[in-house]
Amino acid sequence: MSASVSEDGGPGGVRKVEVVVSVPTVVKALAIFFGVILVYLVRDALLSIALSAVFVLGLDPPVRALERRGWGRGRAALAVFGVILLVLGIIVVWAARPVWQGITGLVNDIPGYIDKAQHSGVLQDLDDNTEALKKLEDAARDAAKHLPAEAVNLLGAAAGVVGSVFSLVTLAFLTLFGLIAKPQLTRAGLELMRPEHAARSDRVLDEVSNAISYSLIGNLVISVIAGSVVGIAAVIVGAPSPVVLALIVGLFDLIPQVGSAIAAFIVTLITLLASGPAPAAILLLVILVYQQVENYLIQPAVMRQAVELSGFATIAVVLLGGALLGVVGAVLAVPVAASVKIVMRELTAPRRERMAMLREATGAPAPP
Repeated sequence: MSASVSEDGGPGGVRKVEVVVSVPTVVKALAIFFGVILVYLVRDALLSIALSAVFVLGLDPPVRALERRGWGRGRAALAVFGVILLVLGIIVVWAARPVWQGITGLVNDIPGYIDKAQHSGVLQDLDDNTEALKKLEDAARDAAKHLPAEAVNLLGAAAGVVGSVFSLVTLAFLTLFGLIAKPQLTRAGLELMRPEHAARSDRVLDEVSNAISYSLIGNLVISVIAGSVVGIAAVIVGAPSPVVLALIVGLFDLIPQVGSAIAAFIVTLITLLASGPAPAAILLLVILVYQQVENYLIQPAVMRQAVELSGFATIAVVLLGGALLGVVGAVLAVPVAASVKIVMRELTAPRRERMAMLREATGAPAPP
């Protein structure tokens, strides 16, 4: 595109501006326009592919570990995938029905717990002044009535996307085939780069895979530990449906930073209504103490290979991931953000080195 300005010679001359747009510029603009439209039309498919890519990178380290032991790539990928499917199958067959019965039983019993709490000491005075328990009882009865219909929404928007567009089975096979073909795909991309850039990209990709893998697996291990601790404590204090309370804590603990606080509130409230203030206070104390142990001992030990994010960054990416993909997005937000941090750190390394040399030459202090 070019522009030119011309003026007529007389005092009353007219100023003219001529804008010339070249054919290549028009073609590029149209290509960008139709590209945006195409991305919008296939956004659900791209979302499924992106989820599969995250899972491929997360599962690649254990597959490579088996390869180092002499396993073939396909055999190692099938073994890792088979173990995951076996564990999920056992959970569905063995635990799904009892847990569901516990959830429905607990939800059906909550109105009774609330009615009992309305006639007990401090809670009765609170209800007389605010009618909070009456409103909570109405909400609980409504939840019990609509529980089966609302169960499909537990996983948020991502479950609907994956289920309606590409089914979980398709996503599983996409991940499996991607896991098997990852070395060939990586090699094809690296062969197009200059040798120094290829080596750098390969190293960054390994770091990203390790960060995603350690983040996902570590987060799952920590959630299992959290759920087990709360479940045992619930049994000891006599809280209702300990398995369900443990499941609540384990699932919410998958969401970094904010999940454990939400779980603590829900579990404490249920225990308060069902068993009274003393068991609820004990269970809350156990959760608070465990959170400190998790934050300062368990999490650093389990997640030491993953890239750490600040508290602000973690909460921000969890909120963004949850808004985009629901619960699945909140869980995947941290490993994806860790991967972005690795890539940005590598891309900005030369500039940071130049700035460090400049500060050293000028005697300027380093940033705090």
